[in-house]
Amino acid sequence: MKTFFIIHLILGIWLALVNFTPIMAPTSLALNNVIIGVIIAVYNAYYLFARRNVEVKES
Repeated sequence: MKTFFIIHLILGIWLALVNFTPIMAPTSLALNNVIIGVIIAVYNAYYLFARRNVEVKES
């Protein structure tokens, strides 16, 4: 799970950086946000459904 959190932290920092600074053009920024969003969604789905590796104890 450490890699899971590190990847989310890095991608979150990247999204905050590019959205609040004039690094990218608006059209590139929109495409960047969509691509990063899809990557995060696929990665979350992989961990949740394929690996079934969540840190929640069953009651």
